[in-house]
Amino acid sequence: MANESRSMSARLGHVKRRLSRDEPLTGDLLELALDVVGDGNSGNAQIDEIANKLMSGQKLGAYELHLMVDVFLLHARLASATTPR
Repeated sequence: MANESRSMSARLGHVKRRLSRDEPLTGDLLELALDVVGDGNSGNAQIDEIANKLMSGQKLGAYELHLMVDVFLLHARLASATTPR
């Protein structure tokens, strides 16, 4: 149970580090990031723009990076830690 939570936290940490270094996400990390933010069809322009930039490998703007790292990834990490298994 705790290992699964740590594993998810570690994977989300990898996404955070890659985004903070302006590195494009690929493979499993891209899939995980898109699971967190959506596939670009949410109807919310800001969230869809983040998803589209992630999919195309473009650098996120400062505010987009803040949303992704400090809001979406943090909430995903907290949710994975409290989800009963």
